[in-house]
Amino acid sequence: MNKENLDKLSKEELIKIIEQLNNQYEVTPGTTGFILPDFSSIVEAAYDIIFVIDKELHIQYMNRAWRDAFPSRESLPGKNYREYLHEIELERGNFVVDSVLNKGQVFRNELLKIYENDKPYYFVTNFSPIKGKNGEIVALIGVMRNYTEQYQIQKKLKENTIILEQKVQEQIKQAEELKNLRDLNEDIINNAPVGMFMVDPSGIVINENPMLSKIMIREPNTLVGVNVIKYKGFIDAGFTAMFNQAVDTKKTVKSNERPYLPMSGVKELVVNVTFDPIINRLGAVERVLVMIEDVTEQTETRNRASRSEKMSALGLLASGVASELKSHINKMVMDLNFVDTNVDEYSPAAEYIDSLKQELERIKNISEQLLSLAIIDERDKEKCELNKVLVNHPVDVFINKIRNEGHEVDVILPEVSPEIFATQNQVQQMLLQFLENAQDALIDGGKITIKIESIKTEENSYAAITLTDTGVGIPEENINKIFQPFFTTKGKKGTGLGMMIATNIINNIGGSIGVKSKPGEGTSIKVILPQIN
Repeated sequence: MNKENLDKLSKEELIKIIEQLNNQYEVTPGTTGFILPDFSSIVEAAYDIIFVIDKELHIQYMNRAWRDAFPSRESLPGKNYREYLHEIELERGNFVVDSVLNKGQVFRNELLKIYENDKPYYFVTNFSPIKGKNGEIVALIGVMRNYTEQYQIQKKLKENTIILEQKVQEQIKQAEELKNLRDLNEDIINNAPVGMFMVDPSGIVINENPMLSKIMIREPNTLVGVNVIKYKGFIDAGFTAMFNQAVDTKKTVKSNERPYLPMSGVKELVVNVTFDPIINRLGAVERVLVMIEDVTEQTETRNRASRSEKMSALGLLASGVASELKSHINKMVMDLNFVDTNVDEYSPAAEYIDSLKQELERIKNISEQLLSLAIIDERDKEKCELNKVLVNHPVDVFINKIRNEGHEVDVILPEVSPEIFATQNQVQQMLLQFLENAQDALIDGGKITIKIESIKTEENSYAAITLTDTGVGIPEENINKIFQPFFTTKGKKGTGLGMMIATNIINNIGGSIGVKSKPGEGTSIKVILPQIN
């Protein structure tokens, strides 16, 4: 094979020729004659760098391409290969040489970095073991091709590609920002998860998205053309002042968890609101984008959790105090009974003793109620059928007592009783508390209706208990107070702990309670409890 044909061979083809020749001849380590004269001229004329390292880690042969590539290094056979490596190349070089000579591993297309006169050069390298006739590895052969120019071109290309991508991203970002400043995309507005509407500087609504009407519970696009900054609910919530601030300062104005009564007047909402002024080329406010997020449910959930934590702490304290007082109260009752039996019934002291007995009984009642505020241990809970709780002792006894007083009590039960996970005693206590309050509110011939039902949603099932009376009702200013400790309108007859204890029981079960009342029209209490599926 002549030099012209040899130069056209790839490194893979050259390695294959060498391996074929190696299989035809026995190679003896420790000599400089590894490459037999029959094919040494071929290897010597090769374009790629070819070298051989023996088991003692000495370079036994390097071809002319090696000497041409590293003219500044002394290229003498017999030197340890480490003398040709830079410090930063030693770890990788040792690993490769050891893997080939001792494990027979082949490395193909390894990128090797070599310094020549402190200048980096890159080579694509292949390392293969050389074996004798007995199959024992006697040396390795390495073939390297100078890849420096291609590597630098690729590196530069990558750098330019990164720069180009950055420029493209900057252009895209600038285009998007410009587009957002000039006009909001209609699809984004219509599919936004928050309510959005555009207002001109005078306060007139230009457009609105579907989510806004859904949040505000009204028909779509009924806000367009309305001057919202003059609406009383807008003013009372502080939104008009925020709108004017955004227009005057040309800066975004935000506020979280603002109470707001929408124009529909269906219910008061808690919202996060943002006023974002859109500036035209002349620097004037062209429009104001208003974004409203309904966080009513999240706020209520957080408030319920906060109340639950407070009730837990209060319950722990109250039950601890009540437990401490219980023994002392019992001793006082016993002592007072002893005094009573030793005082003449006509003695002036007898009247005071009766009064003390009544007050001690009241204190004992309060103490027992305080014990009910303790957190229910999950291990004490069991499956409770609400139908059975309502028709059995002691709830049925209390219902008959109300009927005997001349009132009507209507009990509506489903065919299949809802089941909840709770302690039966506390469910009874909750129902008795509601019935007692309803009884106290009734006028002669009044009516109480108790209804139990199951409510199923796509994800969960709930048991609902609704108790409605035709009593005197609760004034609006007192509805939120009835859950506060020691608030009562019954005078000495009440402790002011009943509704708080009932609410604590409901929270322990994982439910919720709602009250609806109007003076002269009665009261309705609805309790929602998680049902066992």
